[in-house]
Amino acid sequence: MKLKYTVLNAFTKTQFNGAQIAVFAQADNVNQQQKLLLAKELNLTQTVFISQSNLQSCDAKLEIFSPQGESEFAGHALVAACYEMAASGRVQGSDTRVELNAQPLDVIHSHKNQKVQINIPIDEKYDSFVPSNKELAQIIGLDESAIGYKNYKPMIAGCPHPCLMIPLENNTALRAAQFHENKWQLSFVASLADHILLFTGEHPYNKINFTARLMGKNIALNDDPPIGAVAPAFGLYLAYGINDYHRSCLIQRGDEKTRISIMEISVDKNADQVVGVQLGGHAVKMAEGYFDIVDN
Repeated sequence: MKLKYTVLNAFTKTQFNGAQIAVFAQADNVNQQQKLLLAKELNLTQTVFISQSNLQSCDAKLEIFSPQGESEFAGHALVAACYEMAASGRVQGSDTRVELNAQPLDVIHSHKNQKVQINIPIDEKYDSFVPSNKELAQIIGLDESAIGYKNYKPMIAGCPHPCLMIPLENNTALRAAQFHENKWQLSFVASLADHILLFTGEHPYNKINFTARLMGKNIALNDDPPIGAVAPAFGLYLAYGINDYHRSCLIQRGDEKTRISIMEISVDKNADQVVGVQLGGHAVKMAEGYFDIVDN
């Protein structure tokens, strides 16, 4: 069996930036074990397999794998896969609906502008019961004075998975932070949140609202992994406690020493009710290749 795959950079307009994602656009005959083996072989952040959906309203089914196993949600992988669907002609027009985890997702894509927007299912989770700034500072290896930006406070938000949001005074602190797993495991917050998202609005980049960095258990100390999976939760965090919120913001992951990703998160609220969450970004095709799979 010969399988074609495409490698794309997600959440970027330029090559050699963004998150590296592999997409198999014709994966109907690939079994689950083969999908995991292919993801391990490519060893990228995420690999997406596109096949026929059994949901009548959906144009395709998406399955996302990391080298460790199947993933429930990854914004960067969705952007890359939906862009490839449009580029390859698998879907026509600008609107499509895909299946992910047996749930339909509405997508707007523009092949000409290399941009994809995904309507995220609303599944809000909030918890303001978090450790003191002193304890949080010990977990992320910074001085307590570095925690805080404007009126933002540390808080847990989820959509769907809970993430601990920690505002920092500037981008220098964000880059200097280091995760201390022993401090994390001793804190009650480890049972409430999956990861930590550090963010700040004090940075040197034009046209960017926030810089952000994900850290936590199973993330290497100096790694700067994609943040697409927690971006919807961050959008809800920004809108928390604000009625009639209708805003979009641009978030940057990475810097000149790593790989820069830029994504747009939009949240709409009528009074105190969240009525829409959208995650958007660009994608760039980088390469394509083939696997020759021996049928057993």
